[in-house]
Amino acid sequence: MKSAIEGPNCIDPQICKGDCCSIQIDFPKVLANEYIRRGYADTNDFIRSNVFSFYLRFDVTTGKCFLFDKEINGCSIHNSGIKPPQCWIYPTGFSNPENKPIMCKKVGGWKIKDIGKAKQAEKLLQTFIFLCEIEAKKELKSIQDRLNDSDDIVSKNSLYSLKKELKKIPPSSLGGFKDLWEHISILPAEGLSLQMKKFCVQNNKDCELLVDNFMKCPNICETIANKLVEFLQKNLIAYVKKEDGDVNGEYPLYKLFSSKNITSF
Repeated sequence: MKSAIEGPNCIDPQICKGDCCSIQIDFPKVLANEYIRRGYADTNDFIRSNVFSFYLRFDVTTGKCFLFDKEINGCSIHNSGIKPPQCWIYPTGFSNPENKPIMCKKVGGWKIKDIGKAKQAEKLLQTFIFLCEIEAKKELKSIQDRLNDSDDIVSKNSLYSLKKELKKIPPSSLGGFKDLWEHISILPAEGLSLQMKKFCVQNNKDCELLVDNFMKCPNICETIANKLVEFLQKNLIAYVKKEDGDVNGEYPLYKLFSSKNITSF
């Protein structure tokens, strides 16, 4: 696609400052692995998605894709040969039969100079999307493996323990769970949360901090940590099958606890 189009010099700061790099890009794991292998990224740069397996992390300080490089005023992997294909398509698309002026977010002057190559690129993109969607379905199904790798009882060789992480935080700080590259992790609450109070009452009713001093509880106890991991083992897969995954791979407690697919609490 690169050789099929032409337009302004995007890395000229007088023309643009990476405005199109604020577009969220869905991404397959097979390409993510190659980025990691070449040193362009690490596993934290890929966020679970319900479109492809992941999408590229945004840098909160710039509001742009983490691959945006201020020094070159553009994508750090522009000339790598493995830039996300979606990025090459914007803003021209694959055809312009009415020969209308094409503009990006900042400037005009874009055009398709080789229709044949553009059409070939369109076919390749459709194949890319098809394969990415197949991979994404497999990744969603493998959430059980990531859940097992988070459970130090099920997986004796796991380097990560969800139970140990839970015991480090107050129950009022737990917002839910997050599906990461290799395991299920903690999703922090936004501020203080009462979502865990009912769970604690039902699973550890003799706790001296219940009911009136729940907010003063300093850490999730062993009993509740075990019950939470058990709860996920019994219910997360059914929830994901019903809801078809979350756009960010996040599973808040309020959704899990209120789901009709939950068989045990």
